[in-house]
Amino acid sequence: MKGWMRALRELAWLTQLGFSLVTPPLLCAGGAWWLVQARGWPAWVMVPALVLGLGGAAASFWGFYRYVQRKNKGGKTPPAAFNDHV
Repeated sequence: MKGWMRALRELAWLTQLGFSLVTPPLLCAGGAWWLVQARGWPAWVMVPALVLGLGGAAASFWGFYRYVQRKNKGGKTPPAAFNDHV
């Protein structure tokens, strides 16, 4: 049972990471597209919007990376104990 819960927790983290990486560029591109179509802004507005979206995705990835590093105590995995058969 313990192994299944860990696998589900890791799957949830992976799914959250995927959403956190995809959402900022899509929202920024969608907002820029709306500004170009509805408000008549120039099309070059899409470039800074995508840069901001990619920056948001990179910041999200960096936060996730730091969380994993803290969780693993600096990236060092502890040695497996005798009864830890996962």
